[in-house]
Amino acid sequence: MNRALLKEQRIHGNPMYPVSSYVMEDLDYTTIMDCHWHEEWEFTIVTRGKVKFQIGTEYYEVSAGEAMFVHGGELHAGYRVGEEPCAFSAVVFAPEFLSSRGYDALQDKFIDPLLQKKVLPPAFISRNEAWEREVLALIAAVIADNERRSPAFELTTKARLLQIFAVLQGHMREQAQVSPAGDREKVERLKTVLGYMHEHYPSPIKLGELAGLLDMSEGHFCRFFKSMVHKSPVDYLNRYRIQQACRLLETSGHKIVEIAMEVGFDSLSYFISVFKQHQGCTPSQYRKRLAGTAAVQQAFGYSGPLVSERQ
Repeated sequence: MNRALLKEQRIHGNPMYPVSSYVMEDLDYTTIMDCHWHEEWEFTIVTRGKVKFQIGTEYYEVSAGEAMFVHGGELHAGYRVGEEPCAFSAVVFAPEFLSSRGYDALQDKFIDPLLQKKVLPPAFISRNEAWEREVLALIAAVIADNERRSPAFELTTKARLLQIFAVLQGHMREQAQVSPAGDREKVERLKTVLGYMHEHYPSPIKLGELAGLLDMSEGHFCRFFKSMVHKSPVDYLNRYRIQQACRLLETSGHKIVEIAMEVGFDSLSYFISVFKQHQGCTPSQYRKRLAGTAAVQQAFGYSGPLVSERQ
């Protein structure tokens, strides 16, 4: 089983500038960020509403104006809190972007301990303390520079990221203080199950099959899975299959019934029902929207996302 399938496949930035910024607005569905991980580091700042972020086995309720830090390799997800739509912005960057070209005191004293996870920045950054407000302002400035492509934004981004970690130096935690070995084991076991789902989703997957991966009873496994992912195994698998169906609707000319079978549904009517539950429309309507939106985007030279996903 290839556990790496759970790893996010998106490329953030490019080798010369391994940094990307993202602005997500008017999110009115429950799961705004599925469980995933990537090697890059990430700062996410909530700009509207309230979001419950999961990092490993820990949960943080983050309000507008507050932020999260996610270290490389950490499983993380996000869930809207309440009925109000939420929004967030993020900057995702390769940690090596902060490294010195040659080995020096900065690399030895500050960067290497972060890269080796000997120390970790706080995961949650509120607005309570002056140092937190300084960090929040710097995160917002980094994202704004990258969105606007301000003059010398690459230089100001690196300078501000280094300044952020300079401010955070007095608030680092040692790895042993962060999460017990038992919690880390839970995350690794969850990665095993999710990776298996991502690899085998086109085929029938039975609950007992998943429970057997962790040597659990079906009941124990369902409780474990829902406590970690906030969904039942069936709900998570259906959501993942619908995501793959959307990709095929966007990139192939396959018939709807063929796509249903390719992503693991053996009933067309059930596929359409689940698709509508997640996307708010039928697969045929989704494809028609794509065609219309693509024509408008081509006319205006826009290359952003075509249709936002609902939950």
